[in-house]
Amino acid sequence: MDSTHQKQHPRVLIAGGGPAGLILSILLNKIGVNSIVIERATEPDEWSSKSYTLVLGDNGKSCLQEAGCLEAAAEAANERRFVYFYDAESGNVKAMPKQSPGLGFTRPLLVSVLEKVAGECPHVTLKRGSGVSQVTKKDNCCLEVNLEDGSVELASHVIGADGKWSNVRQSFPELQAQFTMEVCPSFGVHMNLPSFPESMKTDDCKFYIIASPRPEIDTGMSISMVCYDQTLEKYPWLAPPSDMKIGEYGKGGWEDEYSALPGTVTAEENLSDNLMKLFKEELPAFYNAIKDDEVFQTARINRRVTWLRMNAEKGSYTTQDGMVTLIGDAAHSMTPSMGEGCNTAMGSAVKLVDSIKAIMEQKGEDECTANTMTAAFIQYGCSRPAEMKQVQAESAARNMGQK
Repeated sequence: MDSTHQKQHPRVLIAGGGPAGLILSILLNKIGVNSIVIERATEPDEWSSKSYTLVLGDNGKSCLQEAGCLEAAAEAANERRFVYFYDAESGNVKAMPKQSPGLGFTRPLLVSVLEKVAGECPHVTLKRGSGVSQVTKKDNCCLEVNLEDGSVELASHVIGADGKWSNVRQSFPELQAQFTMEVCPSFGVHMNLPSFPESMKTDDCKFYIIASPRPEIDTGMSISMVCYDQTLEKYPWLAPPSDMKIGEYGKGGWEDEYSALPGTVTAEENLSDNLMKLFKEELPAFYNAIKDDEVFQTARINRRVTWLRMNAEKGSYTTQDGMVTLIGDAAHSMTPSMGEGCNTAMGSAVKLVDSIKAIMEQKGEDECTANTMTAAFIQYGCSRPAEMKQVQAESAARNMGQK
């Protein structure tokens, strides 16, 4: 590779403006590295049936602290000090204190917080309205990034933070061939509750309910009904649509996991009626606490849970030439059962920048060069998978519904 190029400053392109991509751009800004974030969505996320809630634990909070975002994030989030176990049949509530309080967000809210911080960073450029469709190697010093609107961006280095169905990963066979998309025998049904039930403020079952406050409003809740395939033996109408293809709903983005709609209006009506009946019979106390039958009309059945397994025992998230690497769901998508997806995605951003800073220190550099960026990509790509595989496996095991 040309030695003159290697001494130049890198031009970094980040595909994906979700939490991982945004916090990475902020971290790169802190060490003086310019980056451009390419995000498909024209406008920042808003809460919808495609949204979900998440909780950042100690690892996630430390990532925010590293990026200088913790104070702003804490102001916007709900502090989660307890996990409440609600017996939906009897109405009894038990509270389990967390060892360390978590920060509760909706995904759109966290993106909004990080985007505001990124927007104030002089080395960050955010380009909305067209996602990355393909990345090709133009020469040994340059990557050509094709966007969905037909435009082209050039970069010395590309970071795929574009989710489980990553177009960056799929652009490079040496990366894509390392992974298999695994499907678990479980899925979810999502609903929105406009108010917070008063009674909730303080086995044989093949499903359970997660009810989470929505931080951006005072009274609303996100309700997720987590089901296993055994649930379908008694309630076959809960089955996710069999023809739900990748890209049909969220066009391949994160929304695909959370945006399944019943096939017809009739199906949607049947879904709400059937859910109402199920709640009345199986979860009477919870049904009485909701006191709003219209909630069931917001129900959407999500895909069966999938995760990204790395096939090789010693694989890498980075191409051999060190010009392209992956973070977050593009590298280590996992099931939602442990709530670690966002925490580890932002953690990968921190690990990547830690590698850059370590190599800069080894070389005695005050500014990051293209050569250092390449070396850091390779170091991160080889070291991070070993840290993530066990977390992914443990999370997937919890989604198998095994007796």
